[in-house]
Amino acid sequence: MRLDVAEREIKMSTVCAIILDYFGSSKTIACLMSLMDQELDSVMIVDNSGDRQANQQLQEALAIFSQKKAPFAMYQVVNPQNLGYALGVNNALRWLEKNQPHDYYLLINNDAEATPDMLPQLLKFMNDHDRTALSAPVIDTGDKQITCHWYQRLSGLLFSYHVIGTFPFLSGCCLLVNRQIIKDALFDEDFFMYGEDIALAWHVKQSGWKSSFVRQARVRHEGTGSSQQGKLFYEYHLARMHILLAKKLAKRRWEIPILYTGRLLTLSARAVIRTVRYKSLIPLKASLLAIKKRNISNT
Repeated sequence: MRLDVAEREIKMSTVCAIILDYFGSSKTIACLMSLMDQELDSVMIVDNSGDRQANQQLQEALAIFSQKKAPFAMYQVVNPQNLGYALGVNNALRWLEKNQPHDYYLLINNDAEATPDMLPQLLKFMNDHDRTALSAPVIDTGDKQITCHWYQRLSGLLFSYHVIGTFPFLSGCCLLVNRQIIKDALFDEDFFMYGEDIALAWHVKQSGWKSSFVRQARVRHEGTGSSQQGKLFYEYHLARMHILLAKKLAKRRWEIPILYTGRLLTLSARAVIRTVRYKSLIPLKASLLAIKKRNISNT
């Protein structure tokens, strides 16, 4: 059967999926199972737990998975500690770019599962649309369908639709990346978790590239567990990302104090609301630590 030009380009493109594991071997295996029929060339598993027992559980799970004879090559990186999402992905990309470069990289959370034909649809879209750096599937959380979010530079507020002063960004939950935008790194490593996808979308936009969600592609994702909300580590990094973005999203130096002021107002209001909601001072404490640039560990 004769393939047209677009189909030949898609078939010739090489894709490597990158999955970060953090104390979640069973979820990682479920994610891998969902990738079996996605026509991937390889998968990079990054153990970001920094724990010997967690790594042993992951190795045992991967050993059982390998018996299924997956149609893709597998690589592994074991980090000595939790490096965070941005640095964890960047280090994996650096190794791949040096040792086994691919045309595209599929970043997918280990608690996400690809639906049939997800990757081929993303690839088709990127081949059909020039200067597309990022594409993402619709995220199915079970309760709702998420396409993209909108971030307001002035206030740091998130919206599910466009309002004045916002720009769209794709969730890092599942993201197909064109390697042409990767230099030494993809994500800004100042972000430990949360916000790196917003900063990336802004950088892509300012660089003249495009990003888009693809309605024909879908991924299942359980989303942020409610048990994490209200905890210091979660609340701190959620607040910290907005503080960092104040500087990252400034077009001119004089905008920085304005963006910081906007963040302080919304973060203060948010901290009070969440303190009342969770009947705990943790959200307020986390916001203060973030504003003071105090680092905390996940303990």
